[in-house]
This record gives sequence, structure tokens and C-alpha cells, in this order.
Amino acid sequence: MTKAFSIAIDGPVAAGKGTIAIDLTNRLDGFYIYTGAMYRCVALLCLQRGINLEDEAQVLTVLSDINMEFQGGKVLLNGNDITQRIKEPDAARGSSFVSRHKKVRADLVIKQQEIAKKAIESGQIVIADGRDIGTVVLPDAAVKIFLTANVDVRIERELGRYREQGIIKDRESIIEEIKQRDERDFNRDIDPLPANPQALGYWVLDNSSQSEGETVGIIMQELKKKGLLNDQN
Repeated sequence: MTKAFSIAIDGPVAAGKGTIAIDLTNRLDGFYIYTGAMYRCVALLCLQRGINLEDEAQVLTVLSDINMEFQGGKVLLNGNDITQRIKEPDAARGSSFVSRHKKVRADLVIKQQEIAKKAIESGQIVIADGRDIGTVVLPDAAVKIFLTANVDVRIERELGRYREQGIIKDRESIIEEIKQRDERDFNRDIDPLPANPQALGYWVLDNSSQSEGETVGIIMQELKKKGLLNDQN
């Protein structure tokens, strides 16, 4: 390693961002900021309290009463392990609603930037994934990756993810879910997923034909090309 730096990974739903970010974190012995989990935590707490996810004023009421921690691969919400719970469909869908709210995003972005700053100052490589990491959260990241895949591959990945959770979903419902998520992510008023990532300094990586391991290998080679890693990595 040369020095601490940050890697931003953005892209559409089911492009493999979370899995790749975690695998890359393990390869680099880095610090992973699970930004999506933070929005899912807010959504979950709102759901538990019967709060309308589309009402920004109501959603804001939980922010002063929420404590999120990342410990050993686990996500803790107010001291409770909700790592698996936030993977369930209601929390996943809910996160895309609460993330539309400007004040909610502003609050969580500040938290994410504070976490990243502290980790880098301690000499760690920071990896974060989401929809606006390279544009808003870590605009000065050493590497900005826009990870994508064709829609058929993304559909199959979502079907596989649901199967792992013991949830049976038909292909048509997955197609509709991805269509709706893409519509919200690319067209939301606040910090949308970039439609022109290359123009914004992203390295666009389509991993439709690559396995998780192959994708991480390609990223590692790119980091070495940029002189961010030494020959031992």
C-alpha cells in the first residue's frame, strides 16, 4: 500500500456494488462504509414506528433518535443487530423513498463523510458504494467506479438474491421492481444516479460477463495502474 485513499462505487440496483465493495474491502484490508444500510436503517425505524416514508417531516423525526454502527460486518441500529433484517424487501424499497428527502440525505451525507475522514486519518483505505458516492459523499475519491451490468444479468442477480433469502419471486415482478428503482434513482430531484458517469470522472465498469472475483481483480489492476497499490497487493 502507498497511503490511505478512498474508492467510490456507484451504479444501478443489482449491479453488484455491495458485494464487490465488501470483497474489495477484504482484499485491501480496508474500511467499508455501507451507506445503503444507513438509509435502510432510517426506513426500517420509520416502518417500525408507522411513519409515512414519503412524508419528509415525519421521517426527520427519527434522525435525532437513531444510532447506526458498523461492527465486524454487522449493522447495529440502536444497539440491535439488524444486518439481515434490512435485506428484506420492505427495508430495501423503503430506503429509496427516504433517500429522496433533501434534509435526510444532508444529515446522512455528513455522517458518512465524518466516518470516511476518521478512517482515512487513521491510515485506512475507505470503500463506499451507493448512488451518489462519487458525486456527493466522496467527490475527491482517488477512484470513482460506475459499476453496471445489462438488465438481464441484473434481473438474474436479484432473483438469486431473493432465493438466498428463501423468498420466491417471479421474473415479471423483479423486472418491474428494477424498472421502478431505476426510474427513481436516475430521475429523483436530489442527488440522482449519474446518467453520464464518464463525464463526471467515473471509470465505467460493465461486469455483465465477469464473476465477483474477476470484477475485483480488474479493479485491483486499475488501482495498481494508478500507482495506488504496491506490487505486493
